[in-house]
Amino acid sequence: MTNINFKKMDIIKILHEIAQNEHEKYKSFKKRLVEYCMNKKNAVFKLHRLLKGIEIVLSDCLSGREKVNVDRAIIIKVLKTIRIELDIVKCRMRHPDKFDQSYTMSLQPESKWTNDKVDLVELIYAIKKLINRGKVSVKAIQEACEYIFQIELGDIEEKFKEIEKRKENKALFLESLINNLSNIHDELIENTNHRKLKWTGSIVDFVELIYALHAGGYANDGKISLKELFKEMGDFFDFEVNEYSNYFMNIKNRSKGDRTKFLDELKTALLQKMEKSDENPSRK
Repeated sequence: MTNINFKKMDIIKILHEIAQNEHEKYKSFKKRLVEYCMNKKNAVFKLHRLLKGIEIVLSDCLSGREKVNVDRAIIIKVLKTIRIELDIVKCRMRHPDKFDQSYTMSLQPESKWTNDKVDLVELIYAIKKLINRGKVSVKAIQEACEYIFQIELGDIEEKFKEIEKRKENKALFLESLINNLSNIHDELIENTNHRKLKWTGSIVDFVELIYALHAGGYANDGKISLKELFKEMGDFFDFEVNEYSNYFMNIKNRSKGDRTKFLDELKTALLQKMEKSDENPSRK
């Protein structure tokens, strides 16, 4: 399979080659097919015609109109792969503006597995029942993991025997994941506690400040609701206020000269700070 040529005899030859070593040959075919389709960005209509032709040949193989001594599961597998590329080509034909010709997509993800292979094998067997309600082969999960993590696992049944031979802890890697997750959780809690600012004034003072900021339009150029502002400032100061409108009514009911009590206290505190700074310029 050094070249991908979409002639009738070529696809039948590829089917036979895949049948000889399904896992490796199919993986090689899929990679070469994607590369071929990506290199035909400027000949999208020709590519569509070629892929459609292969789809017809494979359909004939499934129906028996084309005699081929290959397991049906392999034919279906290749046919699904062709149809995926065909769908992408159709999308490129309908929406050419969405596909930047200068954009080159990496065929491989950037993530790489750096732990022992047997750890990944342990993970594969552990998650089998969680994928497609358990109706998936270990080989299919292996192929997905090999692609995502850029690794060759080879015969994972042999590696799984290493896990079975363990005398004490057969889920050694999975337990290490639990410990890692626990450590990350502790770090997040610690970092959150360090970053959190706590409002230590009264609820009424907080309400007076938020109403003043909202009235002056000092947040988002005034394009934010009072409810949203209370939510954002509450998250920032780790302080929740319910029924803030009732507190505002209490503020309104203060005597005329006392309505902005908290803001007046802020102003006084700032002026005193400035005066002390004037007296001792070396201190901030």
